[in-house]
Amino acid sequence: MLRKFGTLWKSYKYRFVPWLAFNFHKRSVRSVKDRGVDKIIPECVLLDQLRALTSALLQAQTWALPTIQCHHQLSYHLALQLFLQVMEETYGFHVYRAPSSLGGLGVLATTDRSCHVAVQQGQLVALYPGTIYLPVQPIFFQSINNPFIFRCIDGIMVDGNDKRISKALFKSCSSRDRVGPFPIADTSWLTDCLVNPLNVGQYVNNQSLDITGHSSNVAYQEMTIHPGDVPLEERQYLPNLWYSPPEALPVMDLPLRIVGLVATRNIQKGEELLSDYFTIIY
Repeated sequence: MLRKFGTLWKSYKYRFVPWLAFNFHKRSVRSVKDRGVDKIIPECVLLDQLRALTSALLQAQTWALPTIQCHHQLSYHLALQLFLQVMEETYGFHVYRAPSSLGGLGVLATTDRSCHVAVQQGQLVALYPGTIYLPVQPIFFQSINNPFIFRCIDGIMVDGNDKRISKALFKSCSSRDRVGPFPIADTSWLTDCLVNPLNVGQYVNNQSLDITGHSSNVAYQEMTIHPGDVPLEERQYLPNLWYSPPEALPVMDLPLRIVGLVATRNIQKGEELLSDYFTIIY
């Protein structure tokens, strides 16, 4: 029991802000070759991969979702299958939350194709959802008993918890930042029916060689979405927004931090996604 707790704590402590505050002198951010650089693939490639799915989701919602919503009792199941099918047709695979080999929930990759490899190296496989906090903004209470806080290289933090105060804050910020009829961010990741299947990155577990015997197969890559990179109508599929944006600027004129998880090698059909919180990129 103590051994299991120790394994869980080793993974959790790097996302627990009070522990980070008292251990600032230790390695508390991911280690990369050059400071501020964690590029596994070029940013333009990552953006193209992301846009391919968001545009496909928009088209599918425009044409198919009104029909699905007419089937009241089946709407949840049909909508979920639609979104997974869009990802499968766009990327050749899809990801989903499922019981993890480490206990609790994890993220698995699979494909409907008759092949062993589901994901090719260099492919975007997930996004880390949540509210974005600058280093000077308050996040202490949100961090208590919260294993889903991701710390970026520059100290920016993303709170990917889909429960309690974190959930309420994200929904509140989403309502605040709405632009006319367009949502500014995806809130479906707070539910069991994700509109964008990529938005499960907070459930990707850290590698644990002593338990699974498997090394990491994905790594985090941070990227800044600049105004105009993603059309307004497709922003509803991105799972991030700012906790407190500057009042002087419209939200659509602000850059947006996103954190993608990119495959560092080919991933087999049915394989669990495993990351390394301190991946060194060469």
